[in-house]
Amino acid sequence: MSKRALFGMLAVILAVTLGARDALAQARMITGKVTSAQTGAPIARANVSVFGTVVVTLTNDQGEYSLSAPAGQVRVLVRAVGFKRRQVTVTADQQTADFALDQDVFNLEAVVVTGQATAVAQQNLANAVATIAPEALTRAPTPTIENAVQGKIPGALIQENSGAPGGGAQITLRGVSTINGSVNPLIVVDGMVISNDVIASNMNAVTAAAGGGNASNQDNAVNRLADLNPADVANVEVLKGASAAAIYGSEAANGVIIITTKRGQTGAPRFTMTQRFGQFRLANKLGQRRFTDSADAVSAFGHGAIVGPICRNGCPFYDFEQELYGLHTLSFETDGSISGGTDQTSYFISGLVKRDGGIAPNTGYDKQSIRANLDQLLGSRFHLSVSTQLIHSLANRGISNNDNTSTSPYLVFPFTPSFFNLEPNANGVYPFNPFPGNGSNPLQTLALLKNAEDVWRVLGTTKLRIDALTSGPHHLEFNIMGGLDYYEQQNDILSPPTLYFEPADGQPGTVVLGKGSDQRVNLVGSAIYNYAPASGSYSATTSAGFQYQDSHLNQTNAVGRTILAGQQNINQATTIVINQAQTPVRSAGLYAQEEVLALDQRLLVTGGVRADRSSVNGDTRKFFYFPKFSASYRFLTPVSGLDEVKIRGAFGQTGNPPLFGQKFTPEGTGVIGGLFGTVSGANAGSSDIKPERQTEMEGGFDATVGHEFATFSFTYYNKTITDLLLVARVAPSTGRTNRIFNGGKLRNLGQEIALSISPFRRPDLNWIARLTFSRNRSKVVELPVPAFNTGGFGTSLGAFRIEQGKSATQIVGTEGVVGDAEPKFQATGSSDLTWKRWNFGFLWDWKKGGDIINLTQLLYDAGSNSADQIPAGNQRITDWANGKTKIYVQDGSYLKLREVTLGYDLPESLVGHLFGGVRYARLNVSGRNLIRITPYKGLDPEVSNFGNQAIARNIDVAPFPPSRSFFFSIDLGF
Repeated sequence: MSKRALFGMLAVILAVTLGARDALAQARMITGKVTSAQTGAPIARANVSVFGTVVVTLTNDQGEYSLSAPAGQVRVLVRAVGFKRRQVTVTADQQTADFALDQDVFNLEAVVVTGQATAVAQQNLANAVATIAPEALTRAPTPTIENAVQGKIPGALIQENSGAPGGGAQITLRGVSTINGSVNPLIVVDGMVISNDVIASNMNAVTAAAGGGNASNQDNAVNRLADLNPADVANVEVLKGASAAAIYGSEAANGVIIITTKRGQTGAPRFTMTQRFGQFRLANKLGQRRFTDSADAVSAFGHGAIVGPICRNGCPFYDFEQELYGLHTLSFETDGSISGGTDQTSYFISGLVKRDGGIAPNTGYDKQSIRANLDQLLGSRFHLSVSTQLIHSLANRGISNNDNTSTSPYLVFPFTPSFFNLEPNANGVYPFNPFPGNGSNPLQTLALLKNAEDVWRVLGTTKLRIDALTSGPHHLEFNIMGGLDYYEQQNDILSPPTLYFEPADGQPGTVVLGKGSDQRVNLVGSAIYNYAPASGSYSATTSAGFQYQDSHLNQTNAVGRTILAGQQNINQATTIVINQAQTPVRSAGLYAQEEVLALDQRLLVTGGVRADRSSVNGDTRKFFYFPKFSASYRFLTPVSGLDEVKIRGAFGQTGNPPLFGQKFTPEGTGVIGGLFGTVSGANAGSSDIKPERQTEMEGGFDATVGHEFATFSFTYYNKTITDLLLVARVAPSTGRTNRIFNGGKLRNLGQEIALSISPFRRPDLNWIARLTFSRNRSKVVELPVPAFNTGGFGTSLGAFRIEQGKSATQIVGTEGVVGDAEPKFQATGSSDLTWKRWNFGFLWDWKKGGDIINLTQLLYDAGSNSADQIPAGNQRITDWANGKTKIYVQDGSYLKLREVTLGYDLPESLVGHLFGGVRYARLNVSGRNLIRITPYKGLDPEVSNFGNQAIARNIDVAPFPPSRSFFFSIDLGF
């Protein structure tokens, strides 16, 4: 570009800017009031703006506003959360304008994120994006945010890995999207991609699971999404597939969860406080066999010298499960916030202290957090937003899951008869348990074993928005954002030598010290140009930008064996083994997107592309491109009784990057034939490894009927994943066993349905009921390697088999296909009823199908100790021994009452009398998972022995049992 052209462009921009300033200088005041059309009550903090300008203000507590508007005829737009926007024309000589806003019952006009820096109203969306309001997240207290969203996202399977304190769940969106790649959705908080990495505790060093070496996926670690405070969240948006998530590129194949935290609003300071007290209680027990006499007991367990005296006059019965998991200590949560501000500065500050009491000794979950969000207007064109949070958590998770030395309670219980007393004597000495072979006593184990996970985390983002140009219908802004996500995790595990099972390996006493840190730095920049003529019938938004991420995960664990009683420091151990792993990853992306809203805001057309490169790819300089295109059209009142019908369609691609190090062939040193030399790793890397590619086509329609009596939504999607990360066998002569490469094709087809009904909308009665339904079917379309098994413990116990033309989640046994972990469908039903000062809500969650490999029951049957051992248990174990794997692959269907809550708003007169200065006071009682109906014979159908896995889920081996919770809450607003 020549200097003359450059100066000419600058002159035009300057002239337009000055013209806009001069136009705004010729201002007049417009005043008025904003109220609810249903109740007539004033609406505070409603947004009042002049369309096509940056002139904006907020209403006060009485709903009043005063707006400095340009001279001449203008269009004034009013928006408020929970209400429909309204726009009116104010003539040049008009000085007042009042607004009565209708309630937005189904949240159709909520603004939803559609790109890295752009958003549109939900009523125009071309994708089925799930949104969750803040009140739905905090209606009933939950241990973590994953629990809070269960049953609220059509097409999402949110499955807890176990019932251990501190959480640990996997979110699967629209079926299986990989075989060997990452399974985590992308988590974005206030525009920053944060870590949801899992650092295993290395408990298997004690339990000897997976050989007892390094940390394994049987440790069932905590997801770091658990660190967030649900009370800080303003809303959650879930992009479930590539057609919606394409703009996030090569890390979005498993979907994107966008979390926006609360921010301050102009007005006097407002305080809120919530105090909760409650309990967690054991939700289900497996039970044990009851023995009548010594002959019955000896026939099952032998040990006549021990059994005979105990059962001389009939066998006693000790409820091991109730004894061990029957605690219900006090749990509490204190959450407070203050927000407010001026037209220049606004703020939101919150704090949380919570304690979830465990149902077993030495278990529980503590969390504290502080958040501060600040918005500052710098001059007239610069807007600075800062978000910071400090989190500390301490999870004491006890011991559970599979092991090879019978340390986990549900691996000892199957081989310990119910007539043997495991309780300590008067001196506090626990009895040696002769039945499992190593003396293991679960009551002693949980009383003396320590398994603590201590985490400190800092989240911080700073965003600067520059309104570079505002002139008539033109608006240009630039955004630059930097973010840091850093946490340190320390795992302290102590298995003292006094535990009866410890001497079994010849090294009594185990100490594990794990230290991990995860640092993620984000830098995001964007330019957004919006063209919106005063007519309002047409607008176009062009955006482009970049994103840079630098992440570094560092894990170190030290295992010490043979320590003296009373010692806890690892340096006191006789042998110490240290393992370390580092995974630095850098990635960069460029994107561009165009959104056009035309035909009087009825047609939305969006197109965009994302280009990514990463250090984990074989070619670190190569960009991989991910396009997207979508369109929707709204038919307004096509027939009588039908308010609106929107048809929509979308296409998009995303990726799933290779795992760290898959492009390299690991090598080390070792002894070969008595000689020291170089030893190659078993897996050969691939220098041309690249991201898996997901292509999704989505279509559907949304309809509103009967003057918003009900809304109905239907979505169909076809999701295909190519360039799968696969492992192939290679010739032994190469010196390696496998090679990693891209190949194959996986497909998911599914449907999602949502129905919302609002039969009553009166000032004293409001009722909204919601129903959702979703189903998904996966299929391995192409597989360039022979069919193979993955996960599980062998075909005789049930294993997952990847086979061309078959479901990706099929389970095979000795007799062939014996089940499938994919649910046949999921459905939810919820209701929110408000009558005068009372409100009542509930959520039912129904999963049909989804088979589970129930190895816990197999252990009980093998130990002749199931509650129904005679004759059912004996028949099951006999059938299994004769090659019938199916007997322990069981239907995992369930119907759960996820949430129920009853609240009462105290009268204003009483609140003012009892609590001076309090705006409102609300009492609430709630419960989670109170009712559970299932044919499954295990502790709980939501279980996964191997934690977060793409395929090998739904395996039940001695988990931590589930719990239900009850809470009483009081909410105060000042």
